[in-house]
Amino acid sequence: RLDIVLGPFLKRDIETKEISEEEAYDLIRSLWKMIENRRTTVNGRIIVGGKGRKDQEACDLFTKLCLRVCKDTRYVEPQFTLRFDQDTDPEILDMAYECIASGATYPTLYNDDVNVPAVEYAMRVSRKIAEQYVPFGCGEFVIQGKSIGTPNTMLNLVKILQLALNQGVDPMDGIYKAGPVEVKPLSAFQTFDQFYDQYKRLLDYYFELSVQAQKHSYTIMNQEVSFLFNSILMDNCLGRKKALLDGGVEIVGGTNETYGNINASDALYTIKTLVFDQKKYTLDQLNEAALANFAGYEKLHKEIMALPKYGNDEMDCDELANDLFEYIAKGIRQKGIDHGMDYYLIVISNNQTNTDWGHETHASLDGRKKGVYMNPANNPQGGNSKNGPTAVLNSLARFDAKYHGGSVQNIKFTPRMMHEDQEKVKALFKTYFKKGGCQLMVTVVDRGVLEDAQIHPELYPDLIVRVAGYSAVFVNLGKDVQEELLSRTLYD
Repeated sequence: RLDIVLGPFLKRDIETKEISEEEAYDLIRSLWKMIENRRTTVNGRIIVGGKGRKDQEACDLFTKLCLRVCKDTRYVEPQFTLRFDQDTDPEILDMAYECIASGATYPTLYNDDVNVPAVEYAMRVSRKIAEQYVPFGCGEFVIQGKSIGTPNTMLNLVKILQLALNQGVDPMDGIYKAGPVEVKPLSAFQTFDQFYDQYKRLLDYYFELSVQAQKHSYTIMNQEVSFLFNSILMDNCLGRKKALLDGGVEIVGGTNETYGNINASDALYTIKTLVFDQKKYTLDQLNEAALANFAGYEKLHKEIMALPKYGNDEMDCDELANDLFEYIAKGIRQKGIDHGMDYYLIVISNNQTNTDWGHETHASLDGRKKGVYMNPANNPQGGNSKNGPTAVLNSLARFDAKYHGGSVQNIKFTPRMMHEDQEKVKALFKTYFKKGGCQLMVTVVDRGVLEDAQIHPELYPDLIVRVAGYSAVFVNLGKDVQEELLSRTLYD
């Protein structure tokens, strides 16, 4: 939180006429350039704003200069992050909007009115400590100076659902992956809840594997790496005379990245609707279609794609997505508590793993074909958002932030909409955050530009886009990641 660190020095230097605001601007811009030149993709983060700042006037002075620099530079890094709440200076929010509208992709917006009480509950800390949360990497949370929570585990929720459909066998490679869980044949289920319970038992098994792996990774790291420099920067390591993972850090947490969240919930919605509500197909028939990658089942595939999908403000679909989210988030959190961790939480990001793992995942019953990227974070699968930006943000706002340790909400607008409909978009963002939205990151790009950049990359060396919790130069991304970004709905 660089405004807390540097804001008071900036304020004093300006008041004593040691430097002018313009000289301060030049210094901050130089810092921006050094971070961009180092470019680590996900680690060059500057965080400003929000609750828990003692000298708010000094911090806001620094924040406003940072926003000016952000708009003028439009670099890939630093990952400039603005925390805000209902008491944030409106001028700061307006400046943030102008940065985003200019195509900077920053700042990433974090709603402290939601995130601070969420962190307090999820991490089991006091409100004062929760106010010092910081996002890092692709958006996972830690407590500044007090906790570690590296995501050393990841779950493919679509693949686990496919184990439930195929008696524990992964249809991608034919290997049994259900461990000791009894996985019944599809003919055994008379109700949706019975099948859903089978999926949940498999999830429980993988929750247990995850927390064991997370704890084991810390044990091995502590044996092999001292982390002495990192330990110096943490609050209690010096006082306790212990290294980071050897009893020094105050709060030992962890995070588990989940992928295919929405593909899985939409697939469950397909099963519930077509098999158990409408009784048009059997579970076996749906699964046979998926195993065939829908070849020869084009009519059924069309029916599946026509069903309501998450991200369109469809209550039944969104409620099932939220039910799955809460089962996973609460289950992972409880496993951490049971195993003696201070916190263990899911992170809903994508960092292109949704694309990489999509290549290794068979066709799913939301209509996604074999090998195709999975949905990004907790956003809808590309192309499935049909009812406009208000609907998708309504869907996103239904997730309860107190059960996770960071999530990513991506959305794309054209420059025309961001400028000509400026007040409407501002009202849209304000309403989303008021309804419980915890985070938002925006890409602003003209329709057709990304497609043209694929054909003529030499013309777009500085075209920056949002991938997940980080930004990147579009033409430097792999073709498969570019395709996933192109699939996300562009609102104009």
